[in-house]
Amino acid sequence: MAITAPQGISREASAIAAATRVRWTYIAPTLLVYWIISMFDKSNISLVIADPKFLSELELNGQPKLLGWLASAMFISYSLAAPVWGWTVTRYGPRRSIVVSLIVWAATCFWSGLSASYGMLLASRVGLGIGEAACYPVTLALVANWFALRERGKATSYWWIGTMIGPMLTGLLVTALIVNFGWRGQFYALGVLALILPLPMAWFLVRDKPEQHPAVNAEEAGLVHAGAIENNDDAPGRILKGVSSVWRNHRFWLMVLAISCNAIFFWGWSIWLPTYLRTARHFTFSTSGYLTFIIYGFAVVTILVMGRVSDRVFRRAPFAGLGWASAAVLLMAAALAPDATISVVLMICALCAQQVGISCAEMLMHSVISTAEMAKSQGVRALVTQMTGALSPLMIGYILALSGGGFVAPFAILSVAVVISAGCMIALTREGF
Repeated sequence: MAITAPQGISREASAIAAATRVRWTYIAPTLLVYWIISMFDKSNISLVIADPKFLSELELNGQPKLLGWLASAMFISYSLAAPVWGWTVTRYGPRRSIVVSLIVWAATCFWSGLSASYGMLLASRVGLGIGEAACYPVTLALVANWFALRERGKATSYWWIGTMIGPMLTGLLVTALIVNFGWRGQFYALGVLALILPLPMAWFLVRDKPEQHPAVNAEEAGLVHAGAIENNDDAPGRILKGVSSVWRNHRFWLMVLAISCNAIFFWGWSIWLPTYLRTARHFTFSTSGYLTFIIYGFAVVTILVMGRVSDRVFRRAPFAGLGWASAAVLLMAAALAPDATISVVLMICALCAQQVGISCAEMLMHSVISTAEMAKSQGVRALVTQMTGALSPLMIGYILALSGGGFVAPFAILSVAVVISAGCMIALTREGF
């Protein structure tokens, strides 16, 4: 049945009205779930290392250096495997890569639950990093393939909130699983979850490109291709037409530096947050987990708001810089606050400000990298950023060992990191990004 546009409605508006919405109903929800589950498996270790029963069973009481390695080892393997996944996504496509990565990381969850020693658990975390290293190449390739440039702020917010919903629900779900089934039981549960939820979604709902999907009509495919960065002269990314290689694109490397410093902030803060709440602010183990849920919940709202605002304004670098600078100030205020409740409130504000920075930066990546180079560039980006982020939990573990458990010095280092991130945005702001 032909669709005829009423008088007064432009051809473009008619195409929008006739287009299917597979990118929003299939692709975006799959990426959201994929990231939520990935963040469960990354973030659960922050609660495991705060569990007194776990510490006693593996004889890790008073061993912050070894605990820091449980987080950092995963990020190191993650970073080393990321370029391989970038090549894999480019060669074999995002859909197959998602499926393989999910199988790998589900297997490592079972391995973690079976761990009889610290070394076995550490090895399982290395395996998890290898499986999860597909996340950035897969996700940014799918967003670049499936969404017009002016939709990518909203599209990015759809999957990026998964990076907050995951830790948010980790505070609620993993705490409950540990309390009721022990630290081993929660690893088994997360392994099963990866196999029964995101895996079938990726297999049945996702295709690499719109034209490959049976539910996509010509109008939706046309809108996506017409809105690609290469076809938009009014976008900040038009400057890419004069860039011959992503590796000689200084804007890409500014983004990598900014996101790497953000990784120092986020992973150092998030891995040690439950321990900070329990030891420095004297909340109970279960209360620390539930406070984590509340803190991340505020960040989810922040990301959704920024996704819509950035698509309308189309200037993301200024927002990112302001967010990161504010996060530095608020984190130090939280560390120095005399009252535990005030500290938690300031922590919420610091995370929300940091998420303004990183969510706008993730959206901005689509304005500095072409569609064809997205997967391989994100493999290299993940190598640098995750390797940098890997140092943060470990560094804080060593500083805590030297300082007797005080968090002011570690938080000062995290604050300096996002100040550097903010500085990177100044150059991009001047170029109109």
